[in-house]
Amino acid sequence: MRFVSPIQTLTSTLILLIGLILQSCTTVTQERPSTPAEQAERTGEYVRAAQEYERAAEAAKGLERQDFKLKSIETLVKAGQIQEALEKLREIEVAKLDPNLHARRSILEAQIASHAGSHQEAIRLLDQAQSQRNLDPTLLAEIYRVRAEAELALADPIGAVKNFIVREQYIVAKDAMTENQLQLWRILTSLSRAELKQEAESTIDPVLAGWIELAVKAIENAGRSGPLANAIDFWKRTHPDHPASEQLLRALASTRPGLIGRVDRIALLIPLSSPYEVAAKAVRDGVLAMDAANSDPDKPKIMIYDIGDDPSQAPDYYRQAVGDGAQLVIGPLGREAVEQVVRKTDLSIPALLLSHIQEDSEPLPGHIFQFGLPPEQEARQVVERAYLDGHRQAAVLYAESDWGKRMLNAFVDHWQQLGGILLTSVPYNPSDSDYSRSIKQLLNISQSEARKRALVVRLGLKLKFQSRRREDVDFIFLAADAKRGRLLKPQLNYHQALHIPVYATSHIFTGKDDQVRDTDLNGVMFGDMPWMLVSDGRISELRRVLQANWPYAHSQLDRLFALGMDSYAIIPHLNRISSENAVRFSGVTSGLSLGRDGRLHRQLLWARFRRGSPKLLDTFINYTGQYQRIEGETGTAPATGS
Repeated sequence: MRFVSPIQTLTSTLILLIGLILQSCTTVTQERPSTPAEQAERTGEYVRAAQEYERAAEAAKGLERQDFKLKSIETLVKAGQIQEALEKLREIEVAKLDPNLHARRSILEAQIASHAGSHQEAIRLLDQAQSQRNLDPTLLAEIYRVRAEAELALADPIGAVKNFIVREQYIVAKDAMTENQLQLWRILTSLSRAELKQEAESTIDPVLAGWIELAVKAIENAGRSGPLANAIDFWKRTHPDHPASEQLLRALASTRPGLIGRVDRIALLIPLSSPYEVAAKAVRDGVLAMDAANSDPDKPKIMIYDIGDDPSQAPDYYRQAVGDGAQLVIGPLGREAVEQVVRKTDLSIPALLLSHIQEDSEPLPGHIFQFGLPPEQEARQVVERAYLDGHRQAAVLYAESDWGKRMLNAFVDHWQQLGGILLTSVPYNPSDSDYSRSIKQLLNISQSEARKRALVVRLGLKLKFQSRRREDVDFIFLAADAKRGRLLKPQLNYHQALHIPVYATSHIFTGKDDQVRDTDLNGVMFGDMPWMLVSDGRISELRRVLQANWPYAHSQLDRLFALGMDSYAIIPHLNRISSENAVRFSGVTSGLSLGRDGRLHRQLLWARFRRGSPKLLDTFINYTGQYQRIEGETGTAPATGS
């Protein structure tokens, strides 16, 4: 038997205890439950996350309170709720912030300035943030990331790449470094070969020169895995000290699906010979108009496939497009066709599906994106707008139809998720012209009248009586198109609801300025595309160039034309916007961001009907050459000059 001394026993016991303590500490750290705010932010519910951070701020003090307030604003920026973020940012007292919190505030202010089109101002604010002493490296990394986004918006992609190169020195984690390199790579590969070669001749930075040379090789060998792998091997031998990570280089040389390489052939799957012919042609015309306006000699070739009126045939056309050499698919258009392609093909190449699949479906691969104009998405935006406007008690008036029920369900789910109260929801018959019965029920006027009748019966007397509506409704969500809305809003006014705010979706606006008939919609607030609401600046020029002879301008089909435009324009930016939640593509359909489910989310502009015309309410926007601003009594209106 081996003798064990008391000292050895004590030492062993101490070691065991220390090990258990350390293990316990590790376990506590790993198992710390996420806060409600963190959970909401992780799932992309940014408005709810902002609400939860606000609640946390109310319960905290000092610097922790300011930290939670800044987190609330950060999530509002991610949600695209820029005006609300700006208002809350102004409430934070700069004097009470330490250098890191002060820098975070300046970074947020810069992001908001960029969203409002003031990109030079954003860069000035970032310089101000960087001037703070002893900043955390993660904040310095964020400063360079936001600066890169501002440079991109100022049409200086190489300037953006330079910022990502500098940003790398403030990143420690290997995965984060690779992601940083992916972001600069996505920018480089969105440029033409001619632009890259021109920049290569002028740069004196060896790191940038190496990146550009690698991008040119990737473009020249796009779609050919063997030659591309050989070109990358040669590049590695000639650039042994370049910081490009092995993980990135392996990804570039692999044949896995993605948008890392260049796209030379695009297949457009569209039901041209079907009952949806007119809508399909509108989308097609938008894609082709943008392609015609693209002067890049290396631009992709568009191959159009008419998938007909049978959605079950869509997978065959998808496979045919892949066999014909397509590197990316736009379409098919329509939910049924999209569902067929998702279920019955291997989704081997990147695709921009022109509809959304069912929300409870299995997650799609990362190279598959969903883009459409689903009414549910707009109903959720009504929820967020009304909630951020301070309303908490809602009433819903919706069409007795499949469309109306979809709008109701989407609204109610999101409204209750934010903690809003649904007081009542009442359907109306779209085929009627007199909606007084539904409106009286919505406003509890029917109950008031019933009480009067009961009193008359009980007392046996004629009574002077004025019915009263309920007083607890903060706002009404009106799910209606323009035709029904023009009848519903005057009847709401007549039944004492003139001063209750009314929110609607883009369906309330035909797209054509019609001051005579739309006077009946005065006061209704709705969200819509910049393409439909802005009549000057860059959008005016695009209309002049792209729609000179298009017969459906300023109609409901205009939104589908815009969908086609953005489907083409966003392709070089898909990977970039998928890398950061706060990154948006400024399209004509809206500011587009990518959710974790692969859906492109549209952040619409908001307007209110006044004197029969929609007037912009988003007064913080001042896009030089795109959205011109003039002050009005109820917000802003599109200016008449460029």
